[in-house]
Amino acid sequence: MFGRRRSPSPQPDDRPGLGIGALVQVVDTDQGGERWADEPIGVIVAPGGNQLVGYPGVGEPLSWTVAFDEPVYTTDGRGPFERATVLSRQLVPVESVPVTEA
Repeated sequence: MFGRRRSPSPQPDDRPGLGIGALVQVVDTDQGGERWADEPIGVIVAPGGNQLVGYPGVGEPLSWTVAFDEPVYTTDGRGPFERATVLSRQLVPVESVPVTEA
């Protein structure tokens, strides 16, 4: 019992697609978090700070700071926001589409 070692929980950069520079879409979840209008897309620019979700040291990475290419609003009309701290469970990696020249 007490001698058993747990495998380390994933760190922010261990989750596929999440980390500084990642293009992400902000989605609503049943597990809480801010409600954003139109599921905006942005780029992760920094870790989200020391916000605790659940119990300290348990679960997945907490949050990331996301910069949006255009101002975004919450579903209750607050905003506009150019950056926001978003729970990691609300972030879905977006594959960037290569630009082709005509």
